Amino acid sequence: MEIPFYFPEPVQEFLAVGGNSFIGLVNKTTVFKYPRTIGDESAIASLQVEARILEAIGPHDRIIWFQGQNGEGLLLEYAPHGSLARYLTENPTTEQQRLKWSRQATEAVAVIHNKGVIHCDIKVPNLLLDEELNVKLCDFQGRLLGPDGQVLRDGGSSENPKFFMPRDDPTHADIITDIFALGSTIYHILEGHEPFPELDSFADEDEITARFSSGRYPELKCASIREVIHNCWSAKYSSTTEVLSDVQQLCGTENQQKMTEAAAT
Repeated sequence: MEIPFYFPEPVQEFLAVGGNSFIGLVNKTTVFKYPRTIGDESAIASLQVEARILEAIGPHDRIIWFQGQNGEGLLLEYAPHGSLARYLTENPTTEQQRLKWSRQATEAVAVIHNKGVIHCDIKVPNLLLDEELNVKLCDFQGRLLGPDGQVLRDGGSSENPKFFMPRDDPTHADIITDIFALGSTIYHILEGHEPFPELDSFADEDEITARFSSGRYPELKCASIREVIHNCWSAKYSSTTEVLSDVQQLCGTENQQKMTEAAAT
């Protein structure tokens, strides 16, 4: 079914459509994220959650910059190179670049976990590229936790089966489930496609879940980072800082301690 597009002020050009939102270009630095349907209370509520989560995270180089609210929508930083998913499809890349993006994605997740945020939908389409081809994590409609772990805000996001950690309660989400999704994200960055490309995310959901549950993981061409990804999938990590430390070592990152400290601020 065709989705009718509309141009609220201050949108100048249509850019993209998400689950319940449109993205429109405002100017060379700013986009406007707003409900696909005028007055959609569910979409408005999700955007309100996203605003509160972005305020809690605060400014960071690995997070899309929140510039404030405008009516029912959000003003966000414009990432001129679009999603990393599209970039990987349309452009040749080197292993060094893909390892850099894997590290930056891990930095982003470490940042939000330190701020009490569970993303609940970590995947390559939610990684944007700025003018210098650096990663910015976006689409924050997951959960904001209080100091005691209580859920303060919940936008209702959840991963698709190839990024979803098998668990008894499918509504449960925490740092470990985010790390599982990060493992699939790093796999996608390095391999150029999602795990189990021969399987459909929804028609073959049971098979995907069975393979992850039994440790029958997909093959990786980039053997150097295989152990990190497998550790993400098998819940060997208790924090994203641990993942980041291992990824940095594999990437040969200079000033690793400095970067780990930056992710924790």
